[in-house]
Amino acid sequence: MSTVSIVATGDSIFADRLSTNPDPAFRKLVDLLRASDAAIANVEIVSPGPQRHATPIFHGIPICMDPELLSEYEWLGFDLYGMANNHAVDYGADGLQRTIEEFEKRKLPLAGVGRTLADARAPCYFDAAGVKIALIAAGSTHARLALAADPSAGDAGRAGISPIRIDKVHYIDRRHFDEFRRILGLSGVDVKIAENAPNRMYFPYPDRAMYLPPPEGGFAVEGVHFVPDPQPRVETIALQRDVEELTAVVGQAARNADIVIVSLHCHEGAGGQWNGETVPEFLQPLAYRLIDAGASAIVNHGPHTLRGVEIYKRRPICHSLSNFIYRIDTVAAFPTEFYEHVGLRAASAPADVFKLMHGFFADPHLWDSVVARFSWRDGALTHLELHPITLGGDLPASRRGCPVLANPTDGTRILRKLSELSKRFGTKIEIVSSADQLIGRIAL
Repeated sequence: MSTVSIVATGDSIFADRLSTNPDPAFRKLVDLLRASDAAIANVEIVSPGPQRHATPIFHGIPICMDPELLSEYEWLGFDLYGMANNHAVDYGADGLQRTIEEFEKRKLPLAGVGRTLADARAPCYFDAAGVKIALIAAGSTHARLALAADPSAGDAGRAGISPIRIDKVHYIDRRHFDEFRRILGLSGVDVKIAENAPNRMYFPYPDRAMYLPPPEGGFAVEGVHFVPDPQPRVETIALQRDVEELTAVVGQAARNADIVIVSLHCHEGAGGQWNGETVPEFLQPLAYRLIDAGASAIVNHGPHTLRGVEIYKRRPICHSLSNFIYRIDTVAAFPTEFYEHVGLRAASAPADVFKLMHGFFADPHLWDSVVARFSWRDGALTHLELHPITLGGDLPASRRGCPVLANPTDGTRILRKLSELSKRFGTKIEIVSSADQLIGRIAL
């Protein structure tokens, strides 16, 4: 097995051409992607084509791009693609299926989605420098209708994502639990039907994307479990059968490929937070299990901010690579009912939605990120570099969101921040200068 370099990036959202951008710092970043033996993208936007049908359940802003723009990913130098994220079914199962067809037409390896659950779970492969690379993708952040389904008697299955289904559990101080339950009952919440009772099928109605009964002694309300406990806290728990199936797929891929990359999309954070810098309770143990099963690296994204980098058994876990391209402003249209959903007139325009998002766009975390570059030799990781990038959050909407290699001042700030986030995992990031660019390096 020879030496192979792989570049992994965070979320990519755009609906216009990037190849016309003449910025030298952008072109230099493109050169970095193209110079690697393989580059990985998380495509967080679907290409359903004309006559599309928006789903009635919005899990974020419903976004789509013209299928012809998939050629921009090829121009950028990407070789492997994941799509197990919360936007995969923004235009329904049929819109996702048409997106899959567009990838197949271009012979672009795609993981994390499929016409069935088995397809969505399966790895995609790419041969580079005499090395076979497998990509497996899954997502914990999704509406229930996003899940792929396998065929059954008389049922053709359903296009969707490879899920990591999670339940959220609120542990309430025992001293207050009974009073908390009593107040809910007085307010009209039926806590009795949502208890964990033996010999009864657990199927909450209406569907709140819950998968397991609440822990012993608890009850469920609106998709959340409440349980008495001496230590009040909030935890997210991964569905065990999803963990086991994903682990099995990693093991199979490790027997077929030289390098196995797992890409996980996760907006959840610790203590029930959302889009924060902390890691949810289920994610680190899951990453460990996947590495034990044969994964060479775990590269995560989703929360639109950086999270720390960890080394487990000499294998990297990037808990979030944040955004790579964030040109959501270029989405050309939204469904009429979405405008109404966010309190706008049905005849509104996308610019009206983006005006509502001003506070979100003002978050500086949205516009700082890194590109991770790994090198393996004979199956062993030899180098891990973190190239800081900026997405121009202070630029006009027409120009922001396109990544460039960070200048020394921004690069220092980004890498110091990532270093601080990585300390909790015992990881030290050395900031070095290379070819007039700052790079973060992690000793192995």
